[in-house]
Amino acid sequence: MGKDLRGKELGVDISQEKDGLYTARFTDKLGKRRQQYFKKLQECRNWLADAQFEDEHGNVLQGENLTVDAWYRYWIDNVKGDNIRFNTRRNYRAL
Repeated sequence: MGKDLRGKELGVDISQEKDGLYTARFTDKLGKRRQQYFKKLQECRNWLADAQFEDEHGNVLQGENLTVDAWYRYWIDNVKGDNIRFNTRRNYRAL
């Protein structure tokens, strides 16, 4: 939990710098550290919530070099998950 210059708790991943700017930072799913500075606390909180939501629910399938195999692995692991019986999964792999 970060604190502002007066010692008030600001929330997880938010803090205030000595120059008065608020900073929000988090680590995305790829392990990259993302950080942004703001003059207002509400803008900082909004950006953090939006960035974390986009990181969690963003379109993973974007990209120029996406292969069918990569798409299949994403689909079988995240979309279908445990809703597929063993034999169906085996048949999908055989295709």
